Amino acid sequence: MKLLVLIFFSLFSAISCLAQNSAKLLKDTTTLRVYYVLSKKEKGADRVSRVDTMLLDIGKSFSRFYDPARLKRDSAISQLINATDPSTIKEVNVLNDDASNGMSDMAGTVSSDAQEGESYQIIKGKKGEVTVFDYGQLLVIKLQYDDNFTKPDWQLQEGMDTVAGYACQKASLKFRGRSYTAWFTTEIPISEGPWKLTGLPGLILKLEDADQLFSFLMIGLIQPKQIMPYQVAKSEYLKVNREDYLKQVLKRGAGIKVNLTNGIMTIGNVPAKSKATLMELE
Repeated sequence: MKLLVLIFFSLFSAISCLAQNSAKLLKDTTTLRVYYVLSKKEKGADRVSRVDTMLLDIGKSFSRFYDPARLKRDSAISQLINATDPSTIKEVNVLNDDASNGMSDMAGTVSSDAQEGESYQIIKGKKGEVTVFDYGQLLVIKLQYDDNFTKPDWQLQEGMDTVAGYACQKASLKFRGRSYTAWFTTEIPISEGPWKLTGLPGLILKLEDADQLFSFLMIGLIQPKQIMPYQVAKSEYLKVNREDYLKQVLKRGAGIKVNLTNGIMTIGNVPAKSKATLMELE
């Protein structure tokens, strides 16, 4: 935790500099918003360990896949850091393990749990380009990488199903160490889907791996009646490669809690629950 505090404070100046840079924005307007339920299981478990609602915002130039609830929680940490002048901090208290549990009852406490929801944002361009925005080993360090891979080699399979009232066809894919089954509908002729996967002649409504550790299920969609702009400020993220990013994810702690009241900063860690399970094995 002492190392965490040192790194935490060294980030104040770095993050402030990033915020002062002229932001390189990815801008678009949502033309279709798709809601997915992501269910996750740990290997060998019988029950689902985590369920989150993910959004796929499809725009004119690119799409964005993300967890809105997690994004809101993580932004609270960033906003607290960006708004704090280090010279105003009079005292720092560090709480370990069980001692940090009481921080949740302190007014003004913000927290970011590495295992609560999905922290990544995946941007997919119309020409097949994919960029991932996420956090590194410490949840206050923002990382991005360009993911360049060939067009997914989907294999159409026999079988039909109905998902959310849409007639769907079946397809399979081997991608980075896992085998996936997808159900897509040509009734929505948009070559898009959850996570990084696209390339079918219709929207993917259901996607799951052969081990049933990850399952994406479309539960609804809307065509916004009002303009829904969205953007990502690339200048806030440190560019790395995919391999280094995955190493950072595996080194993540469970998370941090931060409280700043009357110049007294209290930092606590979120108790670890389990190690991250990656969708990509290679």
